[in-house]
Amino acid sequence: MNEENRPAEEKLTAGQSFVKSIRPAGCALFLIVAVLVAAVCLTAGRDPIPGYTPPERASYENNLPALAAVLTEQVFPQLPEYDMTAAVTGDAVTVTVEEGNFAAARAAILRYFPEDLIIFERG
Repeated sequence: MNEENRPAEEKLTAGQSFVKSIRPAGCALFLIVAVLVAAVCLTAGRDPIPGYTPPERASYENNLPALAAVLTEQVFPQLPEYDMTAAVTGDAVTVTVEEGNFAAARAAILRYFPEDLIIFERG
């Protein structure tokens, strides 16, 4: 009779069984690793041109030939792994990446200059 009054055991979900099997120390370790991974992901990325400080946007925003000159004279020589050229086309500067990784070259330029003033093309 005692067995008839006992409630049926509930099955644990996958997450509950995982937490039960790794115990509290495993949970703490899991949380620490998750925080470290998040910190690395949020701070990753190297500076393409170490120590470079771009000019203020106001100095070239209405003077696109000045932006093209800054790119040609100061930025492109610091990124020799990419063969790039800059030319003023309409209301933007067109940067043509002749050789090298297009996405990496684009990311390096956009780290310092606004995307609304620059158009990227493959060479």
